Amino acid sequence: MFHIDFIGIGAPKCGTTWFSAQLEAHPQIGFAPDKEVYYFADTILRRLAGQELRCFERGEAWYHEQFPAAVGAVSCRGEFCPAYLYSEEAAARIAAYRPDIKLLLCLRPPVEMIYSWYWYNRNAVVASLPDSFEEMMENSFLRDLGCFARHLRPWLDRFPARNILVVQFDAIRRHPDSARQRAYEFLGVAADFKPQLSQQGKNPARAPRFPLLQSSAQGLYRVLSALPGADKVLKSPIVAKTLQSAYHGLNTKARKYEPLSPQERLKWEAYYAADQKDLSHLLRNLQVVD
Repeated sequence: MFHIDFIGIGAPKCGTTWFSAQLEAHPQIGFAPDKEVYYFADTILRRLAGQELRCFERGEAWYHEQFPAAVGAVSCRGEFCPAYLYSEEAAARIAAYRPDIKLLLCLRPPVEMIYSWYWYNRNAVVASLPDSFEEMMENSFLRDLGCFARHLRPWLDRFPARNILVVQFDAIRRHPDSARQRAYEFLGVAADFKPQLSQQGKNPARAPRFPLLQSSAQGLYRVLSALPGADKVLKSPIVAKTLQSAYHGLNTKARKYEPLSPQERLKWEAYYAADQKDLSHLLRNLQVVD
């Protein structure tokens, strides 16, 4: 039985959509068509709402079916699931699955990441976020999504430094060609390949076209999830992703959000300062594209 060769473990809103597009375009990489399989751990919002798909219970055979066959030029396969970073259980599961797997990690200043994440997920159906960023930051689980060092340690305890590549968001913005080349080299595929992509892979913040429809969809989802039998259908990965795509196509639109005030930015930069100091020490022993 084959094993997956690499996994992107995070973090959200740090360039992972762009990164995934570069990986998927390479002819030697068999990338998961859905980008995020959520086999080793579920999405952040599903875990928050207690609505996990529990894909891990489906077993390795199901997991491997989510990837294209290793035919032709394909020499390695993988996925990019930003929620994995925040699950020590995922780290343990992946280590048991393949201890020599290669891991990709994208990072960004934590205040930028968490603020962007908030606005991107405000109109989610599975779980509701508060009406303001300040209210969301009262939730310790969500607030600490920006504590990268804390969440990275369980991975460093289980995987060798040579098998981890860290790509900073600023490197993607300033030197995308170099960042892509380093990733290809890390994965052992042709580094001189340059994909011709019509879109650069961005996930803009979204807003509901009709707020009433959003609240109605949230209520309907909760009711249906409680029905015998319907719960399993809704938690099917294919059904869940299809419903999510349909909802966003119908009731969301790209939007620009107000920048965080200087006072709030300084407040949260101070909150993350100790973790950022720890992170700088951890990154000294890793391969970093910055």
